[in-house]
Amino acid sequence: MSESPVIAFLNKMTDLILLNLMWLITCLPIVTIGAATTAMYYTNIISIRQGDGYVVKRYFKSFRDNFKQATILWLLVLLLGGIMAFDLFYWYTLGTMLGKVMFCLSAVVAFFMFIILLYVFPVLAKFDNCMKSTIKTAAAFAVGYLPYTAILTVITILFIYFNVVSIVMNAISLFAGFAVLAYVKSFFLYKVFMNHMDERYDDFYSDQEE
Repeated sequence: MSESPVIAFLNKMTDLILLNLMWLITCLPIVTIGAATTAMYYTNIISIRQGDGYVVKRYFKSFRDNFKQATILWLLVLLLGGIMAFDLFYWYTLGTMLGKVMFCLSAVVAFFMFIILLYVFPVLAKFDNCMKSTIKTAAAFAVGYLPYTAILTVITILFIYFNVVSIVMNAISLFAGFAVLAYVKSFFLYKVFMNHMDERYDDFYSDQEE
């Protein structure tokens, strides 16, 4: 007999609360944020593919398998993010026409980097690629699936906005919000990924019998 919707919801929320906790703990060294985020997307997307459960096992499998590559990607994100932040600040404070033009151009580049970032760690979680291929695939998805990219962008920006203006949202995020955000985004990411995978050979193997 299938479980009731209420029980299913409670089970899912329990998994997301646990996933959120593991993500927060494994993010504490800062440099491990990339590996932690990759593992969170892996766990969420595989739950869509295969069902709930096995949260700890799935999370730490991905965290371990993708640690090196995800960490390098994360450090690259920090470096490029720092450069772009300085670039935007410099051109904004220059106060000249050239500064305004360059600020606009830099803002476009920064936005393009942002939408690629929306896909980078989920792509690393889903596809077994080298770092260069991961970035190229993320960029191709960001541009090639603009409707999905727009949805992911709006969801992410709204999440950031409400966390900036609301202490209550901060508390929700610490409790389960980050995992819920990744779970919602994973539905759209899964649709994108499945256009490039034969489900019969989906690399999200069935780990339920291991």
